[in-house]
Amino acid sequence: MLWLGFPKRLLSALKGLCCLAQSQQAMQAPEIAERIGVSKSETSKVMQMLVWGGFVTSRRGSKGGFRLAATPDQITTGDVVRFFLSKHQEEPDRDCPVVNVLRTYAAPCQEAFGRLTLADITAQRSRFLVAVAEKEELKHEAV
Repeated sequence: MLWLGFPKRLLSALKGLCCLAQSQQAMQAPEIAERIGVSKSETSKVMQMLVWGGFVTSRRGSKGGFRLAATPDQITTGDVVRFFLSKHQEEPDRDCPVVNVLRTYAAPCQEAFGRLTLADITAQRSRFLVAVAEKEELKHEAV
């Protein structure tokens, strides 16, 4: 698969997993959908796929919901990508020089992304939110 063709459903799955990693508790599909900005029906489908892949567990009922099946530092983006793309066919343009150059330059990024854990991603988000909050605080102090 060419990296530029990153499927929308895979992106939704990674967002949903990160949402669960940040919440550290069971969440129902509508709540996840609201937080990640994806429709409820699509989120339900994606979460069910994540259950099939062994990334999350689910429990029915009013106190049920979805939970990570492992700790955030044990789930890598590479595992999720491989699961979602396991049935994806390679592009037929193997002899195209443009595709070959894109594939060559994208490979290191794909490798690094594949090693990222959910814990790494959520830590990055936390650092970003702290930086934004600090910037806002400095703005208010300057006024």
